[in-house]
Amino acid sequence: MQITAAMTSQVIEGLRSSTHSGSMTETQTRPKFTAEMWAAFWAAPSASRIDDILAEDIVGYWQGDPKPVHGREAYAGKIAELVAGTPDLRLELVDSATVAGRSAGEQLVFLHYVGTGTGPAGPFAIRGLDRVRTRDGVVVENVIRYDQVELEAS
Repeated sequence: MQITAAMTSQVIEGLRSSTHSGSMTETQTRPKFTAEMWAAFWAAPSASRIDDILAEDIVGYWQGDPKPVHGREAYAGKIAELVAGTPDLRLELVDSATVAGRSAGEQLVFLHYVGTGTGPAGPFAIRGLDRVRTRDGVVVENVIRYDQVELEAS
C-alpha cells in the first residue's frame, strides 16, 4: 500500500474533524484507530498527531525494552523519541487484519509492515508485526515486534 503525504494529511485531518450534525446540536467524535490511520501516520510521522487515539492508561510493549511503557504521556514520548532519533523512518503497511476482542467494543488490529530509516549505525530496514488492542476505537495496548532485514539495493 503506497501512501502519499497528501493522503496522510487528508486521513489524519478527516479523522480529527469528524463531526455529526443534528438539527439541534453538533458533536465532535473522537477518531477511531484503523490500519489505514496507522499507515497514514507512519508514511509521514509526527509525534504531535497521536494523542487523539491513545487511552490515558495505554500500555506499549517495545521489543528489546525490559519494561512496558505505561500511560499516554510516556507512550507519546516514546514515539516522539523514535521520530526525533530517526527522522527519515518510514513504515509501509503490507497487510492487516482486524478481529473482535474478548470484551464488548474491543478489537485487535494486526499490522504487518516493512520500514526503513537511518540510525546512529547507518541505514537500516525492518519487517514487523504489531498487535494493537483498541476499546471503542481508542488504543489501549500495543505489542511491537520487528526484525532487521537486509537492505534492498537501490
